[in-house]
Amino acid sequence: MSHVTLQQVHQVIVEATVGGEAGDIAIDDISFDTEPCPNTDVCDFEEEGSCGWQQQEAEVDADWVRGSGSTLNLQTGPDYDHTTYTPAGHYYYLPSAPTDLAGQRAKMASLLFPAGEGVCVQLWYHMWGKGVGTLNVYQLGEQGDQALLFSRTGNQDHTWRFAQASLQLTGQAFKIMVEGVKMGPSSEGDMAFDDVLVTGSQCPPPGHCDFQSSLCGWRNLDGGVDDGDWLRGRGASSNPNTGPSVDHTTNSSLGYYLYADSSLGEWGVRSVLVSDLLQPTSRGHCFTFWYHMHGDYVGTLKVYSNNRKLHASGDETGLLMWRETGNQGDVWLEASLSVDFDQTSWFVFEYQRGKGSGGDVALDDITVRPGPCYLEPPTPLPTTDGSLFLGLGVGLTLLLGVAIIAGLYVLHKRHSSTSDPKLIENDELDQNSGLDLLDRSIDGTNQSNCSIFDFADLGNEVSES
Repeated sequence: MSHVTLQQVHQVIVEATVGGEAGDIAIDDISFDTEPCPNTDVCDFEEEGSCGWQQQEAEVDADWVRGSGSTLNLQTGPDYDHTTYTPAGHYYYLPSAPTDLAGQRAKMASLLFPAGEGVCVQLWYHMWGKGVGTLNVYQLGEQGDQALLFSRTGNQDHTWRFAQASLQLTGQAFKIMVEGVKMGPSSEGDMAFDDVLVTGSQCPPPGHCDFQSSLCGWRNLDGGVDDGDWLRGRGASSNPNTGPSVDHTTNSSLGYYLYADSSLGEWGVRSVLVSDLLQPTSRGHCFTFWYHMHGDYVGTLKVYSNNRKLHASGDETGLLMWRETGNQGDVWLEASLSVDFDQTSWFVFEYQRGKGSGGDVALDDITVRPGPCYLEPPTPLPTTDGSLFLGLGVGLTLLLGVAIIAGLYVLHKRHSSTSDPKLIENDELDQNSGLDLLDRSIDGTNQSNCSIFDFADLGNEVSES
């Protein structure tokens, strides 16, 4: 639903642009009212003052400015708003200047929300430029309490970023306040915010998105690099014999997922989806997602990892981590990737359209969590003195058993020699051989040591098994 409030005589014109054979557009329920438009759940600042946000005059020495398109300074600020992704859309920004002082602040707050109405706050922010300061988001309680919900400092690249936080003050009415703190003298430090939402639903777990209510921190790549968009949808595809009929989260036609529409564009058209920023950890990250690739003309789905160094060199996608091509059946499939970042990074999905319209691809239940995806096999423990002694003990025991058997054999031969004198010479040779083995094992000659070492190895194998 969209609302527009105008004070002067006007005419409404609805314009639609054809995008492809399967790109129907529909509108319905247009109404005109003499009363002010009601507030929407998301404050997108498309109408000045429509959300009731106001500048805070206390303890501030700068103001947020409602703007559209590019800001006046070069190499900083957004080129369009987040709501419409066009230069005509609006946002609030804090302009920078060479006369700025470090610590200068601008504050803007929402209307008062009733106690218990909100659980989670979400917004989009833009912080690009070498002179960007700090953006803070607070919850202000009616009783004077204040809770810092979110904070970010410095250059976050030339794109809109997603932020969310659970509300902390309960049992009292509250406001949401956005504060900008300037770094100092610079004309490359503009920061902006847009699309603020206070919702009664719990914030999604960090790194997880099931697309039931939004795209979370995921966004379509802007700047003209790709030719198509990932769309949020549910139920069966409008294209026959392709795409899922249910989402993965709820396994029903009521649940939502993201999909790339194969009926739009030509063969090889790219649809690129970008995650939010991920900070490096000592344990790495596990990236898990469910994908659906069903149809006679399914193209190729790829996953990349990118970072600021690669991005600054002009690489919009990054390093290829995973790829799947062609029809995989009418089923949701899971993929997991263990990735170790050494710097701030992000993931990128890219889908390249196949030869025909029967090639929709869908994504759902994307999760990024710290640590490896699977437990690695345990590392064998190094040999200790205890295990060495155990191996030697087992080896000596086995050797002693051989010596006893040899001795018994010799005694048996001696006993039988009285009835067969012709065998005495050979028996003596056998006896000497047996005694020689025993004597060498006791004396510890090289041959004996070699035998003991072999038994010790055998003992180690037995103990390890």
